[in-house]
Amino acid sequence: MTSDGAQLRLTDLQRQLICEALMFHVDRPDGDRDSIVCIGVDRASAERMIERVRGGELQFRLEEIHVLFSALISASAWILSEEAFYERIGFFREHALALASGLVNATAEVPDKTGDFSGSA
Repeated sequence: MTSDGAQLRLTDLQRQLICEALMFHVDRPDGDRDSIVCIGVDRASAERMIERVRGGELQFRLEEIHVLFSALISASAWILSEEAFYERIGFFREHALALASGLVNATAEVPDKTGDFSGSA
């Protein structure tokens, strides 16, 4: 872990879940503006993040971890039924929410630039 990011340790299934959540936003016909509001980046940036996750490059700045978190949470919010969520994402909603929570917990262990941990502020 560094002061501005973390090396995530994700299982293959967790990586797949993140990629599917990001792809949900990449595939939406609403355009880049909606993508930026929902996950903080345009669709091209989300596609680049998918490639990084698929390729196993899991060193992310905190801002990038926020994009991963946002993709998981907002896909859960946009896809209303559990059945539709499972059909589109390939995982249960509870898995996406648990992974999002895990990302937050992992970043709580990352000290900021002054050496303070996020939980101590």
